[in-house]
Amino acid sequence: MLFNEIEKDIAKQILKIGLSVLIIFILFTILVRVFDSVKNIDVGNKITGQTKIETKKEVTETKPATVKTYLPLGLDIPGYNISTTIESPPNTNVEVLDSALTRAAVYYPGSGMPGSNNTLIFGHSTTFKIVRNKAYQIFNNLKNVPVGTLVYIRTQGGVYIYKTTKVQRVSKYTAWIQFKSEKPILTLATCDGFGKASDRWVLEAEYVGMQ
Repeated sequence: MLFNEIEKDIAKQILKIGLSVLIIFILFTILVRVFDSVKNIDVGNKITGQTKIETKKEVTETKPATVKTYLPLGLDIPGYNISTTIESPPNTNVEVLDSALTRAAVYYPGSGMPGSNNTLIFGHSTTFKIVRNKAYQIFNNLKNVPVGTLVYIRTQGGVYIYKTTKVQRVSKYTAWIQFKSEKPILTLATCDGFGKASDRWVLEAEYVGMQ
């Protein structure tokens, strides 16, 4: 006999203890890995959650820029004796517009504001040599303005500058001016005659900047 019964029992006990230790070590290793995985998931959720909150905060705090618009207050075309204040009537009633035209050039309500769409401003002109009311002569020289001439529109927010692109005589039967425009433009208009329906002189200019 290589081993007696006592030695066999001792060997069995040692084997059982070894197996128990091995099982405990394996279980401990598994628990550690599970704990690390859960911890990583929790950390990842916290990071993701923080990112979402920060992103939401940024979206909440970011506000679209407000574009201010200003009514035209005055108009100047240096070198062509065109300088006038501009009135902005509350509506397009004919009597209201006619009354405003006796004092200054008039911004047509509903047309584009300076720097956007098509801004329409119109005024009187006459061939009469002697006129008591100077407002009737505001646009006398509009037809003489050459292409390329700068037009200045004064507002409370600054001076809008336009560059003349066209000056033409338009038939009284031609359809009226469109206010919508893909780019900001300015239209100045005046009747060719005084006190009657007649052809119009129209100046068109494109927006080039502010000063």
